[in-house]
Amino acid sequence: MSTDEGGRIDTYDYSVLCRNCDQEAPDPRPCQVTGTLPEWLKGQLIYNGPGLTKVGQQEYHHAFDSSALLQKFEISDGKVTYSNRYVRSKTFEQNQAAGTITKAEFGTPAPASKGVFSRLLDAMDPEKMFSDNALVTVADFGGRYFAMCETPFMLEINLDTLEIKERVNLNKKYGLMTQSPHPIQASDGVYTVGQGVGVTGPKYCIVRFPPDGNLKQGKVMASIPARWKMSPAYMHSMTMTENYVVLIEQPLAVSLSELLSDILTNAPFIAGLKWHNEPVLIHVIDRKTWKPVKTRYVAESFFFMHIANAYEDGEHIVLDVPTYKDSSLLHNMYIKTLREQRGKNTEDFVSSFRSTLHRLVVPLNAKGKETLISLEGTSCSASWSGQEVMLKGEKLCDVPFENPCINPKRQGEKHSFVWAMGPDPEGGDKGFAVKLNVNSGESFKFTEDQIYCSSPEFVARPGAVDEDDGVILMLAVDTRDDKAVHLLVLDAATMSQVGRASVVAPAPVPMPLHGLFIPAEAQ
Repeated sequence: MSTDEGGRIDTYDYSVLCRNCDQEAPDPRPCQVTGTLPEWLKGQLIYNGPGLTKVGQQEYHHAFDSSALLQKFEISDGKVTYSNRYVRSKTFEQNQAAGTITKAEFGTPAPASKGVFSRLLDAMDPEKMFSDNALVTVADFGGRYFAMCETPFMLEINLDTLEIKERVNLNKKYGLMTQSPHPIQASDGVYTVGQGVGVTGPKYCIVRFPPDGNLKQGKVMASIPARWKMSPAYMHSMTMTENYVVLIEQPLAVSLSELLSDILTNAPFIAGLKWHNEPVLIHVIDRKTWKPVKTRYVAESFFFMHIANAYEDGEHIVLDVPTYKDSSLLHNMYIKTLREQRGKNTEDFVSSFRSTLHRLVVPLNAKGKETLISLEGTSCSASWSGQEVMLKGEKLCDVPFENPCINPKRQGEKHSFVWAMGPDPEGGDKGFAVKLNVNSGESFKFTEDQIYCSSPEFVARPGAVDEDDGVILMLAVDTRDDKAVHLLVLDAATMSQVGRASVVAPAPVPMPLHGLFIPAEAQ
């Protein structure tokens, strides 16, 4: 087992991600509420994530392959109900009709019954090549809500029933082969980034959709060539400030040549990912001209999934990003591995999941300057290395830090607080949630034995002035009873529990990936 310096045993149960929810609960079930929920807290908290790990007798291989499950808490007048429903994608329906897995997923190969020629034909058509199993997020597009994944499909959700209303293919209109499942809302619309293919090779396409959520009226604002002509980087998230879009091109990339080989040999998509032993490349795109700034920015190699926030401070862009040393966690998330590691986590296995929050400062208008960073209160540095600027970051905390969130009103602006979740740094069979003051380093945490917190959602108190005046909402699962599910309501300032709503579902409840709170007045 893995132990820390204090001798504590790390028995964090990563297999909560791959519980098999073999019976959905579409009818709302009343929850038992303890504590007192704020009177003003009214709305729906909807999470998305892995749900059904099996089709017939065949089991998926990877945690990111399981059929998507939406989980919803409805909150009103101090009462809470819980429901869940499978995301009925085209792939889900095909699988259920066939009684077996019919399409390749991230870590599960396509059916072996298909011949090489048939698989090559499928590779020419994203509808046939990619699954639309949208298991990553729930996103708001102008009051329309979509289940999303990294393939170019979006599935619109009926908030009342969790049924799917419409299916959208972004490849048909915008030529996207992939998309970030973490779009950004701005005053002039909703932004996302996806990978397209041009005459010169792969490119990153920044797309803006109108504020009303009309997905047919989007526009490709900029196309940035990938630095490796046959290997576009894995880009799960982007970020944006008032005047700039920032794309982080990390060393993990999709090798198109290996992807073609994988299609021929019937290997899963994860086999086509390649780690380049090169620095991170940061693209800064001016939102006025939609052209990249001329300075080339690089940083020491790291892997990332999410970005907490970015903002401008003088002639600088400040980036707060949870980073990993490499992408080995993706290969440790096979369902078999997660279940076998339960209770006997090895050091290499545990360390692969422990990201920490780092800050990078990108100096704008750097040409001709020797002193590139003039911000106070940071140890970040930047220096010229040939024709590019090398960035060196600073670690903002020492605890595992993932699925970061901020007060949404601070998106793209200077923030003081970030909330996140992860395995408890003290070890044991429990997760934890943390609030970090990025200016002072002060932190508050919530943890409870055998309770595993999902990604946090910040909800501001009506009329709030202070950045941390509100509550943190989290779905939590329990290792004492795999059918028990909880809504945790924490004071966002102190991370103390305000209230909790608990219920027992008819089948095991898996840990979801990402959620969204939709206030009652927005519905």
